[in-house]
Amino acid sequence: MRTRSTIALSLLLLASGSSSTNNRFLAAAFTPSTAVHAAQTSPTAQSYTNGDTTQLTNLSWDPLQSESQTHDPFEMWGKMRLGLGTGPGSNTDGVFWVGGGSLYEAYSGKILATFEGFDIGKGVQLSDNHIRQLSRKIFWFRDPITGEIMTEYKGKPVNPIVYESQMIDYHKGENGSITYSVEASLRLLKDQLPKMEITSQMAGPHQMMINIPVFLDIPMPEEKGGGRYQAWEFYDYNVDPSFPADRPPTAVWCRQGSIPPFNMDSKAVLRFSGCRVDSYEDLPERMRMEVERAYPHFKEPPKDEEEVAKIYGK
Repeated sequence: MRTRSTIALSLLLLASGSSSTNNRFLAAAFTPSTAVHAAQTSPTAQSYTNGDTTQLTNLSWDPLQSESQTHDPFEMWGKMRLGLGTGPGSNTDGVFWVGGGSLYEAYSGKILATFEGFDIGKGVQLSDNHIRQLSRKIFWFRDPITGEIMTEYKGKPVNPIVYESQMIDYHKGENGSITYSVEASLRLLKDQLPKMEITSQMAGPHQMMINIPVFLDIPMPEEKGGGRYQAWEFYDYNVDPSFPADRPPTAVWCRQGSIPPFNMDSKAVLRFSGCRVDSYEDLPERMRMEVERAYPHFKEPPKDEEEVAKIYGK
C-alpha cells in the first residue's frame, strides 16, 4: 500500500498549520540559512511568522534591473529548477528544493499530518531543446501537535515518501512550448501521463511565474491492490530571472489524491510551499539529522543515468 502514497514528479518552505504549536515547530525547522552566489555569502531563506506583512515590504532589487527584458522560459526553467547554465542561478553540483506543508482531510479541512522534505537534482543539457533531470527526493509526515515523525496512523504504519532516483526529460518545441516526460521513477510513469505543457509568464520585470500541471489516472497491478491510481497536482514556481542572492526561487505545490494510510479514496489534499537552496548545509537541521541517520546518499543527486538504471535494476 505504501506505493500509493508516492508522488509523480519532483519537488517543494514553511508549512501551514492551524495551531500555535504547529507554527512553532515548523518555524524552528526553517531557520535562516546561507548559500554562496557569485562568490558572496548571502541569506537565502528567512524565518517566517504567519501574518507578518513586513516580510513582503522589505524586499528590494537593483533599480538598474528594472528595464524590461526577454527571458527564454526553457533556459530559465533549466537554470532555476536544476542549476543549469552559467552565471547567477547556476550550480553544477545540483540544487535542493526544500519545504513543508500539511495533509488535509477533504472536505473538513482537518490537518491529518504536517509534511516536509526536500528534492535534490541536477540537469544534463542533452541538446539546445532537451534537458534531462536526475534527482531524488524524500518527505516525512509529522504529527501536527507534537512535531514528531509519524510511524503509525490509526494502527497502520506510516513511512516517509522516498524516491531513490528519478529521471525526467524536458523538451522545447518549435513554438517555444515546454513539455515533460517521466523516463524513470518509483512508479512506472513512462508514457502514462497526458502530454501537458509547462507554461510561464512575467509579472513585472522581476518575476517569472512557471506552472506545471500533472494529472494521473493509472491502472494498478493486482499484486499492488488493483484499481486505479488517480490524482491531480499543480506546481507553481516564482523566480527573479536575475537570481538575486536574497530572493531565492520559490515553489508551491497542491495535490489531491489518495495518501495511504491516511486516506484511500483519492480525496486527501496536500499543500506544500518551499524554496531553492544551493547546498546540503542550508537544509533545516532536523532534516539533515534524518539524512545522516538513514539516508546519506540524499546529500547529492544521482551521479548519472547509469546510477538511476542500477537503482531500478535495469
